Amino acid sequence: MELFARIVVGVDGTEWGLQALSQAMTLAPDDGSTLDAVTAVDTAPAVRTGFEASYWVGLLRKEAHEARDEAAAKLAGRAGSARVVEGRPVPVLRQARDGADATLIALGGKRSSRLLGIVLGETVTELLHDGACSVLVARPPEQGRWQPRTIVVGVDGSPASLSGLACADDISARLGGRVKAVAAGEAATIEGDGEWADRLERRADADPVVALLDRSPQADLVVVGSRSLHGVRALGSVSERVAHGSACSVLVVHSPDTA
Repeated sequence: MELFARIVVGVDGTEWGLQALSQAMTLAPDDGSTLDAVTAVDTAPAVRTGFEASYWVGLLRKEAHEARDEAAAKLAGRAGSARVVEGRPVPVLRQARDGADATLIALGGKRSSRLLGIVLGETVTELLHDGACSVLVARPPEQGRWQPRTIVVGVDGSPASLSGLACADDISARLGGRVKAVAAGEAATIEGDGEWADRLERRADADPVVALLDRSPQADLVVVGSRSLHGVRALGSVSERVAHGSACSVLVVHSPDTA
């Protein structure tokens, strides 16, 4: 599927970053997809530590190269690369995304106390706001290897949400999962041509975000279509709120802005 053709993954050496890489590899077909694992190392804050600057800069670069090596080991046998890039995480990942004309960017949903993770900070919100391509926000499963066996999709009848449903169906067909389509709030009253309208679990009494978050603990992946609004218009969007609040991984499927 085109969505998984060119994937950029932010890797920081934490469990969450490696999960993003592992889950992207699971979702992407072995043939016809490339993965670019990028570790950003921002040494600017360490430089301001005075006499200890060289120590902290060295430690950051050491962790970055260890993260790169872990990513390269995971990618063995797959089309792709693993590299370290100096700079702040968001600009580095944007440059990697734009340079590769990426169809998906994959990120860990949480940062750990590891030094490199602290310096990376929160990148999910800013890259979601860009609306430049689809985004996978990866969270590790409670146990075992992650597989998208149960996929929950938010549907409101819009082209963006139907793109998300089509993506979920593709993943299910390839990897053997099952798809649950949910329409909540005003969307629960929608009617449409095609079998997708008959598949909906309708919750007129529930807020769309709440309905999806309520189902996330029992799911492996929540899929949300996004019209890819930019900047201020993206603030508080359903896709962003679900991406941050979900108990499981979230795939925000990019669709052209039709607002």
